[in-house]
Amino acid sequence: MIVVVTPPTVEPLSVADVTDHLRLDDSNYELPPSTVTAALASPAAPGNVDNGAHRYLATFVTADGETQAGTAGTAVTVADKTVNGQVALTGIPLGGAQVTSRKLYRTIASGSTYYLLATIANNTATTYTDNIADASLGVEAPSTNTTLDPLLARFIKTARQMAEQELHRYLITQTLDAYFEEFPKDGFLLPPLSSVTSITYVDTDGVTQTLAASQYQVDSASKPACIRPAYNVVWPYTRTQMNAVIVRFVAGYGATAASVPECIKDWMLFKINTMWNTRQQFTISTGRAALTQIPQPYIDYMLDPERVQGRVTI
Repeated sequence: MIVVVTPPTVEPLSVADVTDHLRLDDSNYELPPSTVTAALASPAAPGNVDNGAHRYLATFVTADGETQAGTAGTAVTVADKTVNGQVALTGIPLGGAQVTSRKLYRTIASGSTYYLLATIANNTATTYTDNIADASLGVEAPSTNTTLDPLLARFIKTARQMAEQELHRYLITQTLDAYFEEFPKDGFLLPPLSSVTSITYVDTDGVTQTLAASQYQVDSASKPACIRPAYNVVWPYTRTQMNAVIVRFVAGYGATAASVPECIKDWMLFKINTMWNTRQQFTISTGRAALTQIPQPYIDYMLDPERVQGRVTI
């Protein structure tokens, strides 16, 4: 049995890769919000909003990113901030189920660039009172949408795990624990790996020990990888129990998507295409050209250059 200790920090494919392959449009991102209504605060109160005309807009924030700037509303003019220097924002748009917060942006007096005014850390409040001077505004509003379709993100992870199962190897760098009931006489056969972090075992007295690195040799070039005793070394005895030996190792082509062979990424794209087109069973999309079924064996042949043969479990 092999268990992931530290999962990969990236995936072999990005959502952008998948949307390009599936020919999807912007509807698979969180759409930017509509306008925010702005007016001088009532009753009038002195404040910090600088004299001049100001315009407001909002963005939606999800766990994956932030939408581009929404539609700007009508300008509000502060004539004398010592008399009425606050602006009431109402009708702040609410986002979909994936939205966790919203950000408000504002121009400086008579300006045209939008800067961060405030973050509303929820998806429920629809009002906000602006009492911020121009000099205290933050970063510019984003021009691109970095939110993701959570379904596509999940499909990417699923396709990566399917590829790992098919290939008997791991794609993106990750740390794993392999469990054994004893030291195998012929050595450990493991998926291709880059390094062994440690080998621990429970001795006959029930005490957990760490095997010194000098006591074993690692053949990381073979597929599968093999760990055997060093020259003139015999494996120690272990207590008869489940998971008496644990091998912690690091595996993967590399830490970035660029490290993964293109044939694997192409296979993942075909798998994701199937998952996308069958996500709603018995539903046929209209307005699209008929899709020609690609035989499954042909798709799986794409993985053959990187497939690990032999007795390996992942």
